[in-house]
Amino acid sequence: MKKLVLTSSQPETTHAGYTIVELIVTVAVFGLAFIAIGAIFIGFSTAQSHASASQRLLNEGNFVLEAVAREIRMNAIDYGCGLMSYSYICLTAPDGTETHFRFNDPSAPNILQTCSNPVSVDASCPWANLHSSDVVITNVEFHVFPQNDPFAPNASDGDIFQPITTILMTIQAGTGRAQQVFDLQTSVTSRLYTT
Repeated sequence: MKKLVLTSSQPETTHAGYTIVELIVTVAVFGLAFIAIGAIFIGFSTAQSHASASQRLLNEGNFVLEAVAREIRMNAIDYGCGLMSYSYICLTAPDGTETHFRFNDPSAPNILQTCSNPVSVDASCPWANLHSSDVVITNVEFHVFPQNDPFAPNASDGDIFQPITTILMTIQAGTGRAQQVFDLQTSVTSRLYTT
């Protein structure tokens, strides 16, 4: 009996190369890798700019706070000034020069200003801003202790302390998600002793 052997009429071929599915998977993997690398880069750049803006804001806040603290340190609290409040402080130098600081005046909202005059601070005294317009100061408070003049002849025992002034300041910059707010505080005593 004869055996029939069926053979294919087409020659046997090998399929070298990639299928379309393999190409799609490869492109997807590399695409996701590039997207992840891009997202990391953008996140790093955003964090770095946020840190840089924070540093600039803190530097300016520190400058303003130190300028006020230096004046308080080198002058005496003027307890006789009728304008003294949590947002206004009066200082007198040994030579009689008056220096005043005010915050949130109706003519300059959310601005910390100073005025110094050898005679007296009045309406003609030119007020100068202590900070740039890039920084918004939302709060400044001057807390003076004791509240009564400890060097007055009639000072009570409860008032005989070296005057100390605590300055509270809130600063901010930016808007929306980029907004940064810092609360700063320092306490200063005057080096000027009155006898």
